Amino acid sequence: MNKLFILIVGLILSLNAISQDNNILLNNAFQRGEKLTFKLYYRSAVTGNVNAGELISEVKPNRVYIANKPAYHIVMEGRTKGAFNWFFKIRDRFETYMNELNLRPLFYKKRIQEGDYKTQREVRFNQETGIINYHNLKNGQKGIVNTTVEVQDLVSSLYYIRNWDFNNFSNGHKFQLNVFLDDSVYQVQFEYIGKETIKTNLGKISCIKFKPKMLTGGVFEDESPMTVYVSDDKNHLPILVVSEVAVGSVRMELKEYSGIKYRLDIK
Repeated sequence: MNKLFILIVGLILSLNAISQDNNILLNNAFQRGEKLTFKLYYRSAVTGNVNAGELISEVKPNRVYIANKPAYHIVMEGRTKGAFNWFFKIRDRFETYMNELNLRPLFYKKRIQEGDYKTQREVRFNQETGIINYHNLKNGQKGIVNTTVEVQDLVSSLYYIRNWDFNNFSNGHKFQLNVFLDDSVYQVQFEYIGKETIKTNLGKISCIKFKPKMLTGGVFEDESPMTVYVSDDKNHLPILVVSEVAVGSVRMELKEYSGIKYRLDIK
C-alpha cells in the first residue's frame, strides 16, 4: 500500500462502507451525466502543502446493457500532478457497470499505470449465484471466487452508498460493506460519527461524518485515521476526506461538480 493511488483508492473506499439487508436498492441519488472532480493534497514537514493529484468520477450519459441487463457505466480516473509526476507518475482508470435494478456491479475493469508498474484486470459478477470471475489481462491469470454475500467493486460501492437513508443511524453506529479487490472479497467496517457543517473551497456545506476502521501496520498509523464527509442532502456527494498517514497527511476535497441530480446547498 505504498503507492500513491492505492492511498487515493483507500480514501474513496472509505466513503463507501455501508451495506443494507434489502435485496433491491433503487437509485435516487445520482443520474447519467454527473461528473465529480476531486483534488488530492499531500502535506509533510519536508514538502509543505502540495497539490498531489486529481480524481475524476463520471456517470456516462448513455445506457448500456451487460448480460441483457440495463446498467450505469461509471468511470473513475486518477492521476498525479506537478512534482509528483517526476518521481512516481500515476495514470489509473477504473470502470464499473452497475445493474440499474439493484445497483450491484455486473462487470468491472481497471487499468493501472503507476511508475514502471502496469496491469489490467477484468471482473464479471454473477450476484445471483455468488460467482465472481476475474482475469488478469497482463499475465493471463484467471480465477473464480465463490461468495454467499452481496458484493460491490471499488467504484460501484461509492454510488451504492449514496442511496442509503442515513437518518436511520445514530452516533457510534457501526456498519460494513463487502468489496471485491483483485482476487478476494474484503469486509470493511465503519463508524457513523454524526453531522457537521464544514468549510470547503466551494463554501460551507452540511455533511454527514464517518470514521473507517483500518488495520494497523499499513500506510495508516492507527485503526481510524480518516474522517470522511458526505453531503447531508439527497445527493450524498463525497465532499471531503482528511487523513493522517505515516509520513504526513492527506486531504481530498470535491473541487468541481456538474450534472448532479439535486441542487447542492452551499452557504
